[in-house]
Order: sequence, then C-alpha cells, then structure tokens
Amino acid sequence: MSDKPRLSKEKVIAGLIVAFWLVVTLVILSKFGISQGWPAFLTLLFFFESGAKTANLKNIFVGAAVGLLLGAAMPVVAGALAPALGLEPALLLVVFVIVFLIIALGDVAHMFFNNYAFCYFTVATIFHEQSTLEWLAVLILGGIFFTGGILAIIKLVTRNKEAHS
Repeated sequence: MSDKPRLSKEKVIAGLIVAFWLVVTLVILSKFGISQGWPAFLTLLFFFESGAKTANLKNIFVGAAVGLLLGAAMPVVAGALAPALGLEPALLLVVFVIVFLIIALGDVAHMFFNNYAFCYFTVATIFHEQSTLEWLAVLILGGIFFTGGILAIIKLVTRNKEAHS
C-alpha cells in the first residue's frame, strides 16, 4: 500500500458539481449583462473554509456586503480628504482606518466586521472603478443561487446515496 495521494471519487464528483454550477451561474449572470461573478463565488469558498456550517452563512454574506460598502466608501472619503492631505496620504489614512475598524470591531460586531469583510474590501479595492451595486447584487442573488444550489445538490446526492446504502 502506498501513502501517495490519489484522486478520490468523492473529490471528482464534488469538482464536477461545483464546476458545472459555477458555469450555470456565469451563464445566468451573463444574461443580465454581468461579467463579474467573484462576489458570489467567494461565498462558497468561505463557507467550506469556515467548516461548512450553515450558521456561518449570515456572517459571510453580511461581512462581504460590509467589505464591499467599505470599498465603495474609500475613494469617496479619500477624495474628500485629498485637498487637505494630498491624495496618497488621504488614501493611506482611509485604508488604515477601515482596516483598523474591521479588526478592532471584530469582537463586538462580528457579523459586520470579520475576515469576510476584510477579504471583500481588499478585492474590491483592486478595481479602479467600483461597481458596488452590481457586486452587492451578485453577492446576494448570485451568492444565494451559487452557494445555495451547491448545498442543495450535495444534499440531494448524499440523500440518494444514503437511501441506496
């Protein structure tokens, strides 16, 4: 017997399910003229990374929305501070305050200020132009469709597997 890693049937099936549902979600989003599905797709990643507990979904979605909103606030607040401080110091100050708030308020308002907020804030700030309303819609509607669909498929597959055992 070898301890060499090998491809398991379960991983292949899970990979096929997620890949298929991701493509379905992208096709549906494209029908609405939306090309960025990342806010929806990160929800599933975070769901499984946080132990696949449905109770965590609330924190994932709320934290993600907060992160996107903080990303949208950053250029607005920095723009207001730029005449007094200069653009770069204003941006750095706003990033400092936002990151500080996400971390410092994590224990007292964890649903809002958490690792998911930090991640979505970070990804949102990569883009020169903020598409916050679209990203929020993709997060909520696409995230529920994508993550909810995967969970429903997994439940259906495991229920059928248990019924045949």
